[in-house]
Amino acid sequence: MCIANYEASDGIFLVEVNRLLRPGGYFVWTSNLNTHRALRDKENQKKWTAIRDYAEGLCWEMLSQQDETIVWKKTNKRECYKSRKFGPELCGHDPESPYYQPLSPCISGTRSQRWIPIEHRTTWPSQARQNSTELDIHGVHSEVFADDNSSWDSMVRNYWSLLSPLIFSDHPKRPGDEDPQPPFNMLRNVLDMNAHFGGFNAALLKSGKSVWVMNVVPTNAPNYLPLIFDRGFIGVQHD
Repeated sequence: MCIANYEASDGIFLVEVNRLLRPGGYFVWTSNLNTHRALRDKENQKKWTAIRDYAEGLCWEMLSQQDETIVWKKTNKRECYKSRKFGPELCGHDPESPYYQPLSPCISGTRSQRWIPIEHRTTWPSQARQNSTELDIHGVHSEVFADDNSSWDSMVRNYWSLLSPLIFSDHPKRPGDEDPQPPFNMLRNVLDMNAHFGGFNAALLKSGKSVWVMNVVPTNAPNYLPLIFDRGFIGVQHD
């Protein structure tokens, strides 16, 4: 159960959720505030009405409401924001790096080239490769991107011998390709502290390794976190 007070501060937490969602993305909210019993209370009714109105002002469409769970869909049409009768204003700029920045009470992303509805995006896992048109959005040359991928493809075998789930403190040697594969339900957590384009993640994916990767983009490095997201990977900025 999420305990965020989405009705507080003029719905600014819902505005932040909207920023994180891709056009056409889904927000699933579960709360006991939504039950018939809870809504007998006038204060709960007031909170629910506020949240519903904020969602409508963000151009979200309610797809389902069952018991304590509600599913909204973010609009995939920019035109919706012009036809609204109420709701947050559109941001004058689209921050791609909200790190250590106060939440903005405005709708961002509408001016970005990354405004691409999810149904129009390349599907997984093909999106990890990114074509030249997609790379242009991030200011990355396809040759540089290809070189980075090629470099990690050649290094991943050596790294995997260190990361293999078969390594334990008493293991006598680094396992190689001839060693048994780890159980299908055993995953290794990998933290790439200088992810750049997410090339190491892509190489592990390409080689079929059973890993869960968190990509980290240092705050003093070029911010390629949006590219990492568009490749279908996860990541954070960190100092």
